[in-house]
Amino acid sequence: TCRRVDRRLHGSIAAGVGVGHFDGAGFDVTIWTLRHPPVDRQGRCVGQTVIETTISGADAVALAAEAAPFRPGKLFSSDLPRCAILAHDLAAAWSVPVRTDARLREMDFGEWEGRTYDAIDAEDGPRWRAWCADWQTMTPPGGESLHAFASRVGGWLEAQAPSPTDAIVTHAGVIRVFRALGGATWEEAMASDNPFLGWIQHSIQDRFRRPSISS
Repeated sequence: TCRRVDRRLHGSIAAGVGVGHFDGAGFDVTIWTLRHPPVDRQGRCVGQTVIETTISGADAVALAAEAAPFRPGKLFSSDLPRCAILAHDLAAAWSVPVRTDARLREMDFGEWEGRTYDAIDAEDGPRWRAWCADWQTMTPPGGESLHAFASRVGGWLEAQAPSPTDAIVTHAGVIRVFRALGGATWEEAMASDNPFLGWIQHSIQDRFRRPSISS
């Protein structure tokens, strides 16, 4: 059960994190996201852990460029290598600027990062099982709560307000935050398909503020 919960949470957020309304009038933004190249977690808990991609950088650029719905005027990216390398390579290929930002990282699982699920269960079983039972509100030890994660991403969007001609190279969890801010329920965001190297458009209209959660 814990492992199933974790698989859904890697690159996602959860029901129970509420999205409110934008504090101001006329907020209207369309954004495009591109998920990083494929990775193989090999049974490990991987949020902000640095992990190699399973295809070459050249292949990732070719696939992403071929599927691109347009040529972006600017790229934003998570600063984790699985996103940043692709973003910088695409920026070079398209001769466009790129800006990396830690606020576009995946959720932080703290002390569990990089460890196998079996090791976490064997060595930190009580805290692991408690989090699995209440992952909507509890925080992984030394890590990031769902509220903090969603607020971080929302704060970036509010501060940067990317244009419809920009693109954001990031993680599935961040993409699901954008889906929810665009009006999807958390259940819909959780169930959404966010393929590696997939381009997704999001429309967020006059209903955004940093996500909140009661504690």
